[in-house]
Amino acid sequence: MKSIFTFKRVGTSLLFLCSLVFFGSCSKKEAPETDYAAIKKVWLTGSWKQQDITLGVSTSVNLPDGTKLPLIAGSSMISDPTINALLSALLGENRFLATVNNSFTFGADGTYSIDGATDLIMPQAEKAGKWELEVYGAVIALYSSADVRAPYWVNSMNEKEMSVGLIVKFPGLGDVPLNLLLEKQ
Repeated sequence: MKSIFTFKRVGTSLLFLCSLVFFGSCSKKEAPETDYAAIKKVWLTGSWKQQDITLGVSTSVNLPDGTKLPLIAGSSMISDPTINALLSALLGENRFLATVNNSFTFGADGTYSIDGATDLIMPQAEKAGKWELEVYGAVIALYSSADVRAPYWVNSMNEKEMSVGLIVKFPGLGDVPLNLLLEKQ
C-alpha cells in the first residue's frame, strides 16, 4: 500500500513540475513596437517619378446623346483611349498628358520639390515647400508656404512604389478621385 501512495505522490509532483515548465515556457514575449511612420519617412525620402494617374473609382458619364459611358477604376487618365477621347471632348484636351514626366523629390530635411505640371493634380502644392507625414504616415502634407497645407492620402507605399490619392475638380463632372502612381528612382 505504501508503494502506491509513494507512486501517486511522485506522479503528482512530476505532473505539477511538468505543468509548471510548460506554462512557464508559454509566456508571451513582448515584441518590439514598430514605428511605421518612421519607416515610411525613410521610404518617402528621395526622388520619385510619376508612372501614371488612374481613376480611383468606377463610375459612368452621361453623354449628350443620353447614353452612359462606363469608366472603370484603375483606368489610366493618360493612356486610356476612352478617357482620352472623353477629356478631349469635354475640356478640349487631355490635360493629364502634361504630367507624364512629373518627378517629386522629398528631402530628409523635410523639404520637397516638384518638377513638372501640377496645376491640375496638385494646385496647392506649387513647385516646392516643406513636407510632413501625418496620421501615422497615412497622409503626406505639403506646405508650399506656412499658411497653405495640401494633404494627400497615401493609399500604399513601400521602398519602391507609392500610390497617392488625389481629388481633381472637373468642370461639369465634379470632384473625381484619382491615384497618382509613383516609382522610386
